[in-house]
Amino acid sequence: MCDHILMHDASTLQITANNYLHVLNAHPEHLEKYELSKVDKIWLPVRFKLISIVRGLQSVFDKRHYYVKQAHTKSDILFVSHLTNEQQLLNDNDAYFGDLPNQLMGNNVSVSIALINHVKINKRKVLSGWRDSGIHRVVLSSSLGVLAEIKLYFSQNKSKKQFKILLKDLRIEKELAEGALHHHLSPDTFNALRIAKQVRDIIRKTGAKYIITTYEGYAWERIVYYCARKVSPDIKCFGYQHAAVFEYQHAIKRPLSAKYSPDVIFTSGLIAKDIFGKVQLKNSKTVCLGSPKYSAPNLMIDKNQRCCLVVPEIFVKECLSLFGLSRDYAKQSPDQKFIWRLHPVLKFEELRGYSAIFEDLPDNIVLSEGSLEEDIQKCDSVLYRGSTAVVNAINKGLKPIYYQQSSDELGIDPIYTHKKGKSIVHNREDLGLALDQDINAKTIQSLQDFAQDFYTSIDVKALLKEIAR
Repeated sequence: MCDHILMHDASTLQITANNYLHVLNAHPEHLEKYELSKVDKIWLPVRFKLISIVRGLQSVFDKRHYYVKQAHTKSDILFVSHLTNEQQLLNDNDAYFGDLPNQLMGNNVSVSIALINHVKINKRKVLSGWRDSGIHRVVLSSSLGVLAEIKLYFSQNKSKKQFKILLKDLRIEKELAEGALHHHLSPDTFNALRIAKQVRDIIRKTGAKYIITTYEGYAWERIVYYCARKVSPDIKCFGYQHAAVFEYQHAIKRPLSAKYSPDVIFTSGLIAKDIFGKVQLKNSKTVCLGSPKYSAPNLMIDKNQRCCLVVPEIFVKECLSLFGLSRDYAKQSPDQKFIWRLHPVLKFEELRGYSAIFEDLPDNIVLSEGSLEEDIQKCDSVLYRGSTAVVNAINKGLKPIYYQQSSDELGIDPIYTHKKGKSIVHNREDLGLALDQDINAKTIQSLQDFAQDFYTSIDVKALLKEIAR
């Protein structure tokens, strides 16, 4: 039904910006917004208006993008990436595209990078970061100027009337229509519009002939392509699938009209390319580009150590789910160690406020302070749900154990296409059996072969070829 709305002739930029209409996948965190309670229906509009007020106040002080201390220059290609932690300011390689921008510079292709800011960070640090880099970077603001914010709000609010008419004409069921209307003025929807407007302005200033964004199925990606083409009709739009494509992935595989679609979808490996190859995407071609996450396979595991790496995603509920299962088992089996690892955006101190699970932890549970590679070296198995860290783990010989909370839960396993050597567990007893199960060298090799196809090495020639067309 959401696709039916987006593909309708009466669908506008403002409607396409509604993040609610872009159903990402079957992840419980993503599906929550489609189950509105009575409290949600009252609270959400209030919450959205409060956030709009905060953004309006921010616009009084944030009068421009936070450019780094580099001369603003013309560039051939604009990357749209993400700033997720302060450590990125010290690294010239991009967190999502790796050294691809530098490789392009080495091939006489000028580059700029726009970063969507996902963290609270000191403006001075942003302004002083990368000052010695040859690549121009700009961190996008979370608010526009005062007049632009006011105009944005009234424009989106006005389009809500048109949206209501469209929902009525299409006879969209009541619950879905209510949810879509609530999210028409949501922070995510406004954020998509802000990103698109800022990227549009950067294209004007840099004269970029090509734009490449991360590509996961979000609304902002689609309207960035639309706005880029509005300001520069001949620009080529590329989407880079850097994350896993799940079994029930939807928005990234669902075709929209040409103006909202990338000309080329670059994949992080052959597995994703094969998945896209089975989808009818008439407005986009698929090319394997590779990933900075690629690493050569080797066996790091010590068969004599009984240690399981636990790798949840960024979501608090997912952390508590995996940590809860492993803690229950650890208490009854002191000879089995677990290393709990967090997504880089999260901290254990923050999670303590959500649950008492961290109180009185047994000695066989370790809270990770090291790198992913260091943690992998200490383990012989990996417990996961939606995290692609499992790919790194199986590439080094670890045994994968997927936690499915119930037998009827829609899968969020990033390596769902590979069955051999993987255990699927539903409870503590299943986990015990999986941890005790040995896998032979042949099975480990098949897991590593899969990991090598999941992330392939970056091939700058694949991008240069598309630029040369």
